[in-house]
Amino acid sequence: MGTAGEDLLVTLQILPGFFSNCLFLALYDSVVLVKRVVSLLSCSRSAGCGEWRRMLTSAGLRSVWNSFLLDAYKQVKLGCEAPNSKVVKVPDGPRWSSTIRIQNGGECRLLDFESSDRPLVVNFGSATPPFISHLPAFRQLVEDFSDVADFLLVYIDEAHPSDGWVAPPMGPCSFNFRKHQNLEERLGAARKLTEHFSLPPQCQLVADCMDNNANVAYGVSYERVCIVQQKKIAYLGGKGPFFYNLKDVRQWLEQSYGRR
Repeated sequence: MGTAGEDLLVTLQILPGFFSNCLFLALYDSVVLVKRVVSLLSCSRSAGCGEWRRMLTSAGLRSVWNSFLLDAYKQVKLGCEAPNSKVVKVPDGPRWSSTIRIQNGGECRLLDFESSDRPLVVNFGSATPPFISHLPAFRQLVEDFSDVADFLLVYIDEAHPSDGWVAPPMGPCSFNFRKHQNLEERLGAARKLTEHFSLPPQCQLVADCMDNNANVAYGVSYERVCIVQQKKIAYLGGKGPFFYNLKDVRQWLEQSYGRR
């Protein structure tokens, strides 16, 4: 955080985005409510099925506001040095390179995964419905470009924990993880996610430390993707979920190394 004047300026800058997100959540809840009422009136068999989880809640508002603060105060900047955040190896995850120095029970640094002659695609996220819906596309990205780039998946704090701002499931796959109380829970959640969405062995898997230093440095909150090249940020994706875009990453790689 900065001075009082700087904090006030940041607040004024993020208010429009915050209110637009609140409006989206209100519209989403309204649409879901109308659909449920129509189902009840039509005596649909599925009318009483499933719990209605409102998105516009006090927990949701706090989460959205904090996400804008994280984005506003993030350390990462396009074209500047990439923050070398502490991360932890996820046991039994994708192949772990023996050349990476492991200390303190698996703790290492994010830039340990970067090669001097290859870009590093860093994908931040957790078991939130929007993020997991993009994992098949990310897996394809790894398969298509692993000959010219390295890939790292960083599992962060749960965006929609079961004991917090719960999100409705999107599709047949959903997870039920509470807010991580310790590192073991975070590593376990990351392992379960990748057990369901198996990633190619070329993609390394780590988790953010419990102080959320990577989340804070990269302003992730929900999800974000970036590309590190020669220890600098060559591509910085937008704030998730609305501006998280793997197509931009593919376009960057294709412009640098050709279509796949």
